Amino acid sequence: MACCPTEKGYGYEHSRFEKDVDENFHCSICYNVLKEPRMCRNNGHVYCLACISEHLKVNSQTCPECNEHLSVDTLRRPRVVNNYLSKLKINCDYASRGCSELTCVEDLATHVSNCGFASVLCSNAECRMEINKRDKVYHETE
Repeated sequence: MACCPTEKGYGYEHSRFEKDVDENFHCSICYNVLKEPRMCRNNGHVYCLACISEHLKVNSQTCPECNEHLSVDTLRRPRVVNNYLSKLKINCDYASRGCSELTCVEDLATHVSNCGFASVLCSNAECRMEINKRDKVYHETE
């Protein structure tokens, strides 16, 4: 369809969650767990905001499932879906770099922005190695 499930911003990979997430909470465009869910007005089909926005821009101004006329402005925030998803436990974006934090989806952005496992470049001109943020001071003074 409109987007690729591996691109950043398009849904959460189901393997990041502490427990299995019901298929009803997966985007039918990227097939990942919904990220910033939005739904069509009349039939309640739910998509990731990035996925449906891309679909509306690239394909057509209609819901991919029911062909209802849509625009980004007419999409609704499904409160019950948002409330459910916001409480699910998810691994940090930097789990592959060593972060073991398991946080609620609603707190993920805050954690990620402060995570010590975020990738940064060493500021030493001769080095420029990619390191974890928490290791930067030690690394640069070695």
